[in-house]
Amino acid sequence: MSTNLKNFNVSCPKCGVGKQITVPESLFLQKKFGTVKIKVPQGAVCTDHNFIVFISTKGQIVGYDVIDTSVSSDQDGTLSKEINGLTLDGLIEAFGFNCVAGLIHAKLFDYASFVIRSEECQINIDQLDETLDSLIPLQYRNGNALKDVEFDTYVYTNEDFFYRKFKDCNADAFLINIRKHVIHKPWETECDFEKSIIDNALGRRDKDEQLKYLAQYILQFIKDVEFTKTLLENSKRISEKDLIKQLKAKLIVSTINKKRVLLIKEFIKQRFSNEISAKIKN
Repeated sequence: MSTNLKNFNVSCPKCGVGKQITVPESLFLQKKFGTVKIKVPQGAVCTDHNFIVFISTKGQIVGYDVIDTSVSSDQDGTLSKEINGLTLDGLIEAFGFNCVAGLIHAKLFDYASFVIRSEECQINIDQLDETLDSLIPLQYRNGNALKDVEFDTYVYTNEDFFYRKFKDCNADAFLINIRKHVIHKPWETECDFEKSIIDNALGRRDKDEQLKYLAQYILQFIKDVEFTKTLLENSKRISEKDLIKQLKAKLIVSTINKKRVLLIKEFIKQRFSNEISAKIKN
């Protein structure tokens, strides 16, 4: 029986050389969510480098990584010093995959966030807040510190009533509880970006390096945002299609597609200016 293959146009994250590769379709059927990691050997795309391409189960390229790249080569040189104590595995064990993705999104996009609890949390919230802050470049760290809110089970015998009341008073905040449930999110989009980079970071063998890789993925996204913002500031308006074309030509080490552009647009609107983000037309 013949093997069904999928074709993908990939670019070397080191030199930008692009070429089409084929991947067995069975690899995507084996995973229900997350990403498939494909190792591209030297010579398959370019003559000098081997690298990894991360492809979502829906068939979209979500990122690249250079094999054997040293984590300590971060441009700002501060990530390895700042991230310590908590591990990504520990955060997911305590709060769940979706809640951790949401907490990262809230930090990155400058939303208030709360952990609602009726008992002690197994992770110190102040330490968690510092860890989340350390994933974000210094100039984008904000005053929206993660906070925990305790409710008295004797006063609020109906937990859902407390959630509704608190949500009504904090409609612009991200809310979770310590049972790994998302109570409320103030944004409409899914946290696909955060989920994909978490999944990629979890693939690292050294658990002490996982948060550092998360910070690297976020740093690359910020660089894409800043380049896009500069481009928009010098434009009257631009279509999504033309913007994607220009970004692909300039940001050869990034994955640029419609989802990425929508995420960049959301970040610019939330962090900088609705007027600038509105220059991107559908």
